This record gives sequence, C-alpha cells and structure tokens, in this order.
Amino acid sequence: MASPSPARRRFALFAVAAAVVCVCFARAESALWTADGTFLSKPLVMVDRTVEPIAVLVLALPLGVLIDRTRRRSVLVVSALLGAAALASVSAAGALGAPTWPLLLAVMPASGVLATVTGLARDAYLPSVVRRERLIPANVLLLALLPQVVVVPMTLAGVLWRGPVFLCAIGLASAAAAALFRGVRAVESPPPPRAGLWRETAEGIRFTVRHPALRAIALYLVLSALFAEIGDAVAGGAWEAAFHALSRADGTFAWWLMSAPAYVPSVIGALVAVLLHRRLGAFRLAGWALIVSGPFTLLLALSGTGPGWIWYGLGTAVPATGTLIASVALLSHRQAVTPHRLLGRTGALLIVLTTVADGVADLLEGPAERLAELGGVAPVALATVAALAAAVPLLRARRSAARHDAGAAVDSVPSG
Repeated sequence: MASPSPARRRFALFAVAAAVVCVCFARAESALWTADGTFLSKPLVMVDRTVEPIAVLVLALPLGVLIDRTRRRSVLVVSALLGAAALASVSAAGALGAPTWPLLLAVMPASGVLATVTGLARDAYLPSVVRRERLIPANVLLLALLPQVVVVPMTLAGVLWRGPVFLCAIGLASAAAAALFRGVRAVESPPPPRAGLWRETAEGIRFTVRHPALRAIALYLVLSALFAEIGDAVAGGAWEAAFHALSRADGTFAWWLMSAPAYVPSVIGALVAVLLHRRLGAFRLAGWALIVSGPFTLLLALSGTGPGWIWYGLGTAVPATGTLIASVALLSHRQAVTPHRLLGRTGALLIVLTTVADGVADLLEGPAERLAELGGVAPVALATVAALAAAVPLLRARRSAARHDAGAAVDSVPSG
C-alpha cells in the first residue's frame, strides 16, 4: 500500500490541528463562563462580553502586522500553547479550591483574542500548505466539516461540558494541537522587511481598499453584520410559531428537527462548494450562493401554517447554506489574490470592520425584535431584502475584480 504524499500528510496534520484548536477555543468560552460557580458568574460574563470585543478591536491590526512579520506556523504553535496554559491555570485553581474569578477576568477575554489570532494565522498559513486550486476544498474541511465531526457528537450527547476536568481536557487538546502544528513542514515566503507598525498597517488597509474584490468582501461582511439582527429576530419568531405545538406533542422529535438547521448546512454547503467552485470560480460562486439561497427566507412567513417545521427548516437551512458557501468561497478568493506578506493584515482589517458592525448591530436588536413581533409577511420580506442587499457589492464587483486579477497576473509574469 502506497504511503500518502508529503503534501497530503502535511495538510492532514494541519487540518487536524486547526480543527482541534478551533473547537477548543469555541468550547472553552462556555466552559469559562460557568467555571467560577458563584454569584460572580453573571458579572464575569458581562465583563467578558464587554472587554473581549474592545480587546479584539484594539489588538487586531497590530496582531495582523505581527502575523505578517513572523512565520505563521510559529504563531499557531504559540497561540495554542498560550491557550492551553490559560485554561490549565483556571482548571488548577478550581481543583485546588482557590477563587477563580481573578484569573477569569484575564483568561476569558484573552481566550477570545487568542482565538482571533489563531484564525488569522490559520487563514494566512493555509496558502503555504496547499496549492491555490485546492483552497476551497481545504477551507471546506477546516471550517465546515472537521469541526462538526467533534461538535455534533458533543451536542447530541446532551451533556453539559464544563468544570475543571473539562477545562483541563481542552487545555491538553490545545497543547496536542500545538505539537501537530510543529509537525507541519510548509515552505513560507520570507517575512517582508519591517517598516514600522503604522506604515505596515496602512499598507494592508491600502491594499484592501484598492483591490475591488477585497473591497467588495469588506462591504459584504459589514452589511451582513448590520442586517443580521433583522434575520435573527424574524427566525426567532418563526421558530416559536413552528415548534410551539410540536414540542409539546413529541419533545424528542421536535428537538431533532430544531437541531437540524444548525448542522445540515455544513454538509450540503461543503458538497455544493466543492462541486461548483471550478465551474463558477470562488468569487462568482459566493455571489450566486447568496442570491439563490436568500429568497428562501420568505418561507419563514409560512412557519405558523400547516407543517410549519418544514417551512422553518427550509427558510433557515437554505440561506445558512448559502452563507456558508459564500464565507468559504470569499475566504479562498482572498487567500488567492492577496500577497502572502499581506494576508495577516487584510484579515485583521476585516475583523475590525465586522467587530464595529456587530457593535452597531447590537443597537438594532430592540427595533428588530419589535418588528418581528408584528408578524405577517412584512418582517420576513424585509429580512429577505436585507440578505439580498448584502450580496450586491459582490455582484457589482465581479467584472472589475476579474480584470484586476487578470492584470495582476500579467504584471507578475517575468519578462523573457
């Protein structure tokens, strides 16, 4: 039996490590929220929800510069080890009976920042691990499929994953992920010469603003974050209408139906993205996925009639599938068109923009919920129009992005 090629072995190590550390940071958040176990738990959660976005907003751009200045593999190893150490400290304090809230004040927001760093470094390192034409299948595995292999069984088990033992287990898994990252042998482009924090940050911003595809991606992410509250409020009202009577009749069946829209899009979206990305291209695939899936949101208006759970499932799962396809396709396109030396900074800028948009969107939560309470077709129609409007920058930028990338490819060919 032939042994796997070095490229496949390299990606396998990277994929397993990335999936493990992604799940660890995601699960650590909820476990840390309940780690104190006293009346201070709720204040700690409120502090974390306030401090973490501010920390990400302030540190994202400098961290993007740091990622571009250093070897991305080293950043992944260090962030996983720091996460493991932070979680182990909380676990040890809890096991010894010491107060954990002083540690949690630092560890909770630090965990969120480390998760951001890990995501940025992972996205910046991937183009060095796989070839350009394999970016979409690779991102499908990293973002859609492998994390679900771990998360779905944990969720379906119905166990509350918390406590010092669970935190210790997450810390050990993070340390194992760091060891796996150490085993990834990929050739990275040498870091660019340092020009100062502000100049390097400005270079990343300038490239994003001037590149038509990256500019469109930034606008799409901002609009999606701003309009998300409308969609969430409408989906929440439709959920109550669809499952209120059903949950009383058969709780187990209803629970499975309510859980399906959260997990089905990962599988279907991964399949569609892999099958169509060569024919359409990553950027066109993202736009078409949003335009085709967005109108299914209108089915939420039927959630209170007949088999409402069917309309709810289609009205949430199909748009979620389109969003997932767009996310994977746009990330892959950004990785393909951005010079390796700028991948950390461009990703960091997008995080800053979406963090600001999320903060503004929180102010719309109340009006969005009041709008959803009106019922009828109007709120659902508004949510559908908002989802489609977010995709407009991608549709408008298709031709200019194609011309820009073609020109850049011609300019990069060395003259004979």
